[in-house]
Amino acid sequence: MGVAIVEKSKVDGTDRDKRREKLLKLLTYEVVDGKPIYYRGYKEVIAGKKQPEEVMGSSTKQAVFVANLLIALRSLLDKGYILTTNEHGLKIDGGRRALDIGIFKADALDIKDEYADVPPVVAIEVDTKAELEGGSFIEYMKRKIEDLLRFGVKRVIWILTKAKVVVIAEDPKNWKVLDWDDEFEVWEGVRLRLSDLLERPQK
Repeated sequence: MGVAIVEKSKVDGTDRDKRREKLLKLLTYEVVDGKPIYYRGYKEVIAGKKQPEEVMGSSTKQAVFVANLLIALRSLLDKGYILTTNEHGLKIDGGRRALDIGIFKADALDIKDEYADVPPVVAIEVDTKAELEGGSFIEYMKRKIEDLLRFGVKRVIWILTKAKVVVIAEDPKNWKVLDWDDEFEVWEGVRLRLSDLLERPQK
């Protein structure tokens, strides 16, 4: 009987380890220097307190904001560009990064069932879904901006919805911080004012 109990315990432990490994893989938001960055709240999923969709999904405010931003960009951008969204993955040295929105030159992006291995001209982030363990948001943002610019992105635009500011970086050491109501250039004459993007459609 004792042997049977030990064997069952080993099986149960192996199953738990396999489940945890699968969940951690699913909950990996980005990989930097070979190390995973998980979705914010992933520990609650591992503990069985939440489902993966609860931490991986977007809030209504963020979803509407990103949808309106995509619509505005598509109507303004030249047809020579492709927009990507849905945490689009980029292959970078040492791992991968995820984008809320990427603006790619149409003739540069190979549309395939893999992460992109070429940089967008513009990378747009709205807040973040990353679990910032042992570091601050500013540290995370700084490193991600550096990684994206090093990869070949020409302009990084980071929108902070709670602070109501937009950060624009073309140089890792020189950021421009604008107010929510300021109009700014996204790319090649395409200009937006972020405060307009949460307005409800006029009836």
